[in-house]
Amino acid sequence: MSRALFTAVSGLRNHQIWLDVIGNNIANANTAGFKSSSVVFNDILSQTITSGISPTGSTGGVNPIQIGLGMRVSSVTPNFLQGSIQTTNRNTDLAIQGDGFFVLANGSDRVYSRAGAFNLDASGNLVDSGTGFTVLGATGPIRINLGQEAAGTPTTQALLRGNLDYSVPDATSYVSTFEVRDSVGAAHTLTLTFTKNFAAAPGQWDWAVTPNDAAIASLTTATGSVVFNATGGIASGASQAIGLVFAAGAAVSSPQAITLDFGTATNPTPITGLASASTVTLGSQDGIAPGTLQSFAIGLDGKITGFFSNGTSQFIDTVQLANFTNPAGLLKIGSNEFRESATSGTPSIGNPGTASRGTLVSGSLEMSNVDLAQEFTSMIIAERGFQANARTISTANQLLEELVNLTR
Repeated sequence: MSRALFTAVSGLRNHQIWLDVIGNNIANANTAGFKSSSVVFNDILSQTITSGISPTGSTGGVNPIQIGLGMRVSSVTPNFLQGSIQTTNRNTDLAIQGDGFFVLANGSDRVYSRAGAFNLDASGNLVDSGTGFTVLGATGPIRINLGQEAAGTPTTQALLRGNLDYSVPDATSYVSTFEVRDSVGAAHTLTLTFTKNFAAAPGQWDWAVTPNDAAIASLTTATGSVVFNATGGIASGASQAIGLVFAAGAAVSSPQAITLDFGTATNPTPITGLASASTVTLGSQDGIAPGTLQSFAIGLDGKITGFFSNGTSQFIDTVQLANFTNPAGLLKIGSNEFRESATSGTPSIGNPGTASRGTLVSGSLEMSNVDLAQEFTSMIIAERGFQANARTISTANQLLEELVNLTR
């Protein structure tokens, strides 16, 4: 009787564990990045009454007689199947499409997570919203400092466009102004004066550049000529480099060479010498003003690109993912996080989309992979198993009661 009682107790206790796992799965049905678990049972070593008899020439064999001693939990295994991707429209939220885990740092400690609900803290660190652990990139903890300055770059080339009127009298001048940038991105205005000089050569216009602010002390090679052919195209003088010499004490590179491009092969809109109104102006120049980081985006490959107010973009860092030989061996430590264990193997950390690692979906979260229909079905089965074992205990108790009553 006691054997049946203790066997049923093992079934009762372990079906309760199964119900606990099911309950945890259901409780986390809407937890971002949660992975459901399943329970596998094993029977316990059976008690052998007889070991059996092998067959002889005149008799058949007799099978062994064994009585089971109950059951136990063999494993509680997490299911790492992909969860659905839900759009959040927050560019700090990330979902992994495929295998891999985010790498989170708490000082020198490393933990791993599928939940990409991240925020920027006051220092610009990309952190887990629940624990504050920093998200690791290729160069260490990822930092995105919105508002940080991007240095300006100096002008090295100015492309001019427009027309110089062929029909105006000789010695007629046309004046245009344009801005250039120095080595720290500050703007300086230059005046460009064209003077028709067909007396010197047919189709020739002489030009001269003068500074418009006191920061520029002088200019070098700041004069030249452009000669147009019979169809108004440039025949000679398509470009020339001038030099900006800044005033003493200016903390910029000096002299600064700038090529004035009136119509080389790199200028998509060269100036012309046609019988039409003069319109020469600056088409573009390659100097850039300083700017501040205003926004950022994270690509499928984990690369973070920052966008600045001056129209430029810069690479910031790359989000890293970790793969494990046996992810089911990871230890759950709460807060959607896992820790490496002896059975999980060591992490292989690298860029998303490489070495079987998944890709990232920015502005989204991976939802729980709990299948509620499956969980409720398992709950019914576990409940029936629990009830059946409870009935076995009740029956064994009645038999023991009858046995005790024999002495009365």
